[in-house]
Amino acid sequence: MSETNHGPSPLLTVVIPTTLEHVRPVRKMLEALLGCEGWGEEDVADAGLVATEVIQNAVEHGSRGDGTERVEVRCDLDASGVVLEVADPGTGKGTASLLGRDVTVVPPVESSRGRGLYLVHRMTHAMERQASPGGGSMVRVRIRPNGAA
Repeated sequence: MSETNHGPSPLLTVVIPTTLEHVRPVRKMLEALLGCEGWGEEDVADAGLVATEVIQNAVEHGSRGDGTERVEVRCDLDASGVVLEVADPGTGKGTASLLGRDVTVVPPVESSRGRGLYLVHRMTHAMERQASPGGGSMVRVRIRPNGAA
């Protein structure tokens, strides 16, 4: 990451409709932002993958997925990495589904789903899941580039 301090750290906040078509553009914005901050190509790609998994999970499981609701994405950069927060409306499978999942255990091979949060857990420095006051869920992850303390 860049050692030069040019002012406040970048902050990206995006509110998107609950459709999968909106996931990739948010990933690309985050990747561009990290590239501008001096992150290496591999670290940018890893952060983009994590963002895709968390945002897609919010759309597919935290909402009706019909585009009538919104998911809020917030990316806050600092000297040690990026904190990504994704909040969903909670009208999908429900908060209990998100909070009840053990993300430290590899999903069974025969399972066609369930690898996203496990992958996010493995690729991030910290992961937090919680119920939002409005009835939805929020996932917060800290992503650090290789070599960051």
